[in-house]
Amino acid sequence: MLRYILFILATFSLGFISAIPVGAVQVEAARRALHGHIRAALLVSLGALTGDLCYGVLAYFGLFPVLRERVVMAWFWLIGGVFVVFLAYGLFSQGLRQVEVRERSRLARHRGRAFFTGLVLAFSNPLMILWWLLGERFLYTLGLVKVFDRTTAIEVLAVGGLGMFAYPAILSFTLFWLHRSIPERFIMKMSTVSAVLLFLFALYLIGRSLVILLGG
Repeated sequence: MLRYILFILATFSLGFISAIPVGAVQVEAARRALHGHIRAALLVSLGALTGDLCYGVLAYFGLFPVLRERVVMAWFWLIGGVFVVFLAYGLFSQGLRQVEVRERSRLARHRGRAFFTGLVLAFSNPLMILWWLLGERFLYTLGLVKVFDRTTAIEVLAVGGLGMFAYPAILSFTLFWLHRSIPERFIMKMSTVSAVLLFLFALYLIGRSLVILLGG
C-alpha cells in the first residue's frame, strides 16, 4: 500500500515538474487568464494535455517506433513551427496597436480556438514521447514499479496527466485573481513579450526541422 501511494505521488510530481518550465502553452494560458478568461486559459492547458497524453499512448502502447523516425519528427516540428509563427504574429499585432476591449476579449475567450492552440502546441513537441519513457524508467529505478503492464501504463498516464494539468491550472487561477489589479498597458506589453517568445520558439522548431529535412 505504501509503495502504491509513493508511486502515485512520484508520478504526479513528475507530471507537475514537467509543466513548470516556461513554454508556449504556459504563455498562452497566462495571457488568457490576464484578460480575465479563466475557462479559455484552462482549455489551452487541456488542449496541451490532450496532445501530451496522445504521445503517452504512442509511447506505451507500441506506436513509438514510427515516431522515432527523424524525418517524421522533423515534419511535426515544421508544421508546429509554422502554426506558432501565425500565432505570434497575431499576438504581436495585438500588442502594438490599440485594440478595442470587446474585440480583444472575444479573441482571448474563444474556447474552441484556445483548446486547438494548446493541442497544436503540444503536437509540435514529439519529444514528449521521450519524457513518458524516461518517466517509466524513473519509476523502475525507484523500485515503485515491478511490471509495467497495461494497467500501470494507464495509471501513469492518468496521474502524470493530472500533474501536468495542475501547474498551469494553478498559474491560470492565480493570474485570473490578480488580473483586475494589473494595468491595461502591462497586459498589452504581455502580448508583445508573448509574441516574441512564441516567435523564438517557432524559429527553434522550424530551424531544427530544416536541419534534418535538408541535411538528409
